[in-house]
Amino acid sequence: MPTKILAIGAHPDDIELGLGGSLARYVEEGKEVYALILSRGEKGVRDEKVEGKLVKEKEKDELKGKMREDEARKALNLLGVKNENIKILGLPDGGIKPNSDVTEKVYEHIMKVNPDVIYTHFFEDEHLDHVSTSLITLHAGRRIKNILFYESPSTKTSFSPNYFVDISDYIDKKVEALKMHKTQEGKPYMDEEIIRAKARFRGISGKG
Repeated sequence: MPTKILAIGAHPDDIELGLGGSLARYVEEGKEVYALILSRGEKGVRDEKVEGKLVKEKEKDELKGKMREDEARKALNLLGVKNENIKILGLPDGGIKPNSDVTEKVYEHIMKVNPDVIYTHFFEDEHLDHVSTSLITLHAGRRIKNILFYESPSTKTSFSPNYFVDISDYIDKKVEALKMHKTQEGKPYMDEEIIRAKARFRGISGKG
């Protein structure tokens, strides 16, 4: 059986930013890749990105969440992740809490997938949703031997990786996948040159 990989992120685009190139490589190598996204990321969409006029804030958030969910699925599909292997819990963006109910939901999904390796956020991060997602994963994935952390744009400088994946042949696909996130255009960390520069920097670190 191929190795199973489960990537867990707080918001749409977190997984692609953190290990999009690695996932594309894993898929090509024949590994089974799964993605679990805890929120729909509705707070990360500026009002001007929403077409039409919506009076109720709840309706606006619903549309924004749908937009980001669609973008995430398209991006992950482009990397080779099957649609049936993508699950989005729909927790409140900006309100992910490491409580027992959420941890149980994530635990149940992990047990269903039964991955060999889990990737998630590093717990030292400027974004509280990322921190919560990391803590939830560590508790929910306690029966999985291998849990690895990936880097987000908001990860603190204390992050010091000791495991590297060569994505030289997959960086273009990572960039292409991130371009699927149309609602996130203009954000500094989505800039193609920054993405490529970060990959080069980590590549050099891995050779040191």
